[in-house]
Amino acid sequence: MERYWQIEKVNLKHNIPLHAAVCLLVLLVSPLLLGVENLGEQDSAKVLEIYVALIGIVLIPPVFLPEQDHDIRDLVFTKYIDSRIVYLIRLVGNLLLLALMLGIYIGMLRHNECEFPAGKYFCGTLAEMLFLGGLGLFFYGLSDNLVIGYMVPIVYYITAFGSGSKYLQMFYPFSMARGSYHEKVWLLAAGALLVSAGIWIRCKKR
Repeated sequence: MERYWQIEKVNLKHNIPLHAAVCLLVLLVSPLLLGVENLGEQDSAKVLEIYVALIGIVLIPPVFLPEQDHDIRDLVFTKYIDSRIVYLIRLVGNLLLLALMLGIYIGMLRHNECEFPAGKYFCGTLAEMLFLGGLGLFFYGLSDNLVIGYMVPIVYYITAFGSGSKYLQMFYPFSMARGSYHEKVWLLAAGALLVSAGIWIRCKKR
């Protein structure tokens, strides 16, 4: 257990701080860009789905970032701990950090007298974060290029605005604002699949 914690400590010290700072900045400036007081269910869903969920794109794809240095990649693949375990530990740590930030943000919305089902919206937004971040992680693993890992989910996000639910259907990311929740189950399943596939591809490309 100690060696697993050491992996996460290195991740928190060297890999996460910059990305976490960007996420915090995005959340902290939201009161300047959006109304975050006395919102109803629909408007609260819009804030969470259209704005807050974006931090999933920032924090999940960099799971592979340390191995962008090929010397570090060779070291990871020659150690006695399976590289898949290394990636999973980083991923879980990043997801927990996302969940913590989201939980604090939802607490802030409730403190500002926004009315919405907090638990339901927490899970739905986290599912969207996993999907958008998983999309980036998959294409980062496929291309070995972090820029592509960021661009693909951003293009998907923009497409969701352009075509709405007509073309994306079960994978439409802004469904809670329309009063529909079952799309989040599909996003959760797809996000988990994309993350798994991304890690598998990355390990195969050693």
